[in-house]
Amino acid sequence: MPDNTTTVAYFIQSRPAPSQSWQQQGLRFSWESKAKALEKLAWRREQQPNWQHRLMERITTITEQPATETQDA
Repeated sequence: MPDNTTTVAYFIQSRPAPSQSWQQQGLRFSWESKAKALEKLAWRREQQPNWQHRLMERITTITEQPATETQDA
């Protein structure tokens, strides 16, 4: 039976105007704590009040299971 591990990380996306694409500041700026991410979102909104900011959630599931020991073609 496969073993599943699921993790959740939160990050912020921003854009200068509704007609622009959402931008992320890189994968290194993410938090496992939603409370911490919400603090950072509030700070970002204070620092850039004319931009739009949103909280994003990244859910990663890793499945580990025994592999066959034959060579696949």
